[in-house]
Formats: sequence, structure tokens, C-alpha cells
Amino acid sequence: MYSSIVLCAGLGSRSELGYNKVTHLFNGKPIFLHSVDVFLKRSHEVIVVINPNDEAFMKEALPKEVKITYGGNTRGESVLSGLKLVTNPNVLIHDGARPFINEDMVIQIEDQLLEYDAVMLAKSVINTIYEKQDDGLHVLERNKLFEAETPQGFKTDKIKLAYVKQQGLFTDDISLYQACYKDEVGLIFHGYDNHKITTKQDLLNLDKKGNGVMYKIGHSYDIHQTDSNRKLILGGLEIKADKGLMGHSDADVLLHAVAEAILGALGLGDLGTIYPDTDPNNKDLDSKVIVGFVVDKMKQTGYQISNLDATVFLEKPKLAPHIDDIKQSVARLLETELSNVNIKAATNEKLDAIGEERAIAASATVLIKKG
Repeated sequence: MYSSIVLCAGLGSRSELGYNKVTHLFNGKPIFLHSVDVFLKRSHEVIVVINPNDEAFMKEALPKEVKITYGGNTRGESVLSGLKLVTNPNVLIHDGARPFINEDMVIQIEDQLLEYDAVMLAKSVINTIYEKQDDGLHVLERNKLFEAETPQGFKTDKIKLAYVKQQGLFTDDISLYQACYKDEVGLIFHGYDNHKITTKQDLLNLDKKGNGVMYKIGHSYDIHQTDSNRKLILGGLEIKADKGLMGHSDADVLLHAVAEAILGALGLGDLGTIYPDTDPNNKDLDSKVIVGFVVDKMKQTGYQISNLDATVFLEKPKLAPHIDDIKQSVARLLETELSNVNIKAATNEKLDAIGEERAIAASATVLIKKG
């Protein structure tokens, strides 16, 4: 009965992040996903309007049932793109940069749409507001003023027609609606925090509200069987050895552990889910590509490496002559200072598969920080 459009197609230039602010992590998940989850909890059909540059990130973060479409050059074009996918008689339109929406707000909008064809969330103005006029400053009547918020709800047929008929720029959907229809708009006043994340300061305040988001830690362990017919690749470098490692990719056990540790810190699952060994496209894949993908995810969510500590477990060859080169390679791939990376090597004292030279393993612990 209800659909919800979540607008995420903006660039977020005022936030000064260098990436779309709605992908910024808050309490362990991207800002836009907080509102998506609320709508899904209400069993809404959810359409997320995205910037094409964010497509890979969005597809990975969003549940499969969520529909995705590209936005346009203006907010209006983005809304219209989302409306084309709506299949229910009622639709809510929401800014993805408002992560504090809760289920109670959505229920109130659903209830009001039984009486009105258009409804909006609103917040009473509590500060004194002046208007500058030619003859000086004039205090506006505060009891007649309120702030418009999203979600704003509509009968789908009417808002679709309004977007098709109207031209020009509108700052929200209610203003466009009223340019087309004269019927009364339902107002829902509330006392919740539902502000929009817009500026750099908004993001700093958001991080302060979040639980443990300044620093995150991840850990991973990986092991591969040895293979005398394969090259030994560690940390993105070929190491001279009698045996390499068996694997669907190039089997760089060190980079696999490092990449998965970062995924763990970001709360984005495991490496096998993203690069399954059942996918022929991953055959003999260079693990530097995997690390590049993970580093992009880290950067998109506003994090950077604080420090990495990794250990390679093997009997042969001796890694001491190669450790410095491996550290430099890993630091370069992680786009971090060499001083942030520590690589160690250890034997297994000739015990088990590693000690018998039938396998090589690696473990990695990474600390990432907002940057």
C-alpha cells in the first residue's frame, strides 16, 4: 500500500567530504541506510535514487528487495526518476541525509494519508525570526512559522501528475504539489530530532553521537595450501620459492587477510562473499585488485588506516630478506604511511600443515580511523 523514495543522488559538496555524505558511516552503517531500514520495517516498497558513481557501494549495502534508479541534475529530476518505479497508491519522499527518522513518524504519515492527499512532517520555530525589508528589520510571527522536513507523503497519482506538469525549481515536494493543487496539506508536528546532515559540522556532530565510530578494529586469518606449480605471491610481490600457493585467485594469503580485516572493521562482511571462488571472473585474480576495492570502500565511508599488524606463518622461504619490500608494497596499496604498517614472519615449529610446508597462513589486525 505504501512506497518510499529515498533520495541519495546528491554530491554533498557542502559537507567537504570528497564523497557522497549519505555513504558516511553512522553507528556502523551508511547514513542513508538508517531511513531505508525504517521503511522496510513498515513493509514499504523502497526505491533509492542514487548517483551513478555510488552504484557499487549502494548495491552492496542495500537489501536485494530495494529498487535502485539513477538521479538527475536536479532534485526534481531525481524524484521523478523514483516515482516512475512506484507501484503503490501512496508514496513517501525522503532525503537520504536525514538518518534520524523513526517508525512513529512514518506511522503518523500513513495515518494522515487516510485523510489528506498530501502530508508533511513539520517542526515549530522556536527562535525569533527577522525579515529584512527596505524600511528595516521586521519580526515575523513565530506561531505561523514552521520548518518543513521529510518524509513528505502523497497520493501517488497526484504527485506523479504534479511532477509531470510543473516546471522550475522547488526546494521540496510539498511546494511543487501546492503549485499544482489547492487542497489542504496535512501537517504533522513532532518533537523528534530529524535534522538533515548537510555541512562538515553536521558530520562532526554526527560522529560524536555515534557509538565508537571514530576508531574501528578488524581481524582476519587466511590459509592456503602450497603448490609446487604456482608462484609465491605475498603482499603483492613475487617471492622466490620452491612452492607457491593454491587458490582461485593468485592466492596472496597476506593481502587476503589484510583486505578481509578492513572489511571486518567496516562491518561489510567477508572476502568470500564479495569475491566467491565459484565466480570464473575471479580466476587468477590479482589480489592487489581486491585490496584496491576494499581501500575504496574505506575511503568512501570516511576512514583511513591507523595501523596494521600482520603475520605470515610459513617454514620456507625465510621472509626476513623480503620484509621491508613487502611492508612498502602493502603500505602503498593501503595508501598509508610506511610507519603505519608492520609485517612479521613466524614458523610453526615444524608442526601441522604449516610446519610440514603443506600450507602458508597469514593473520592481520587493522585499526581504522576517521580521516
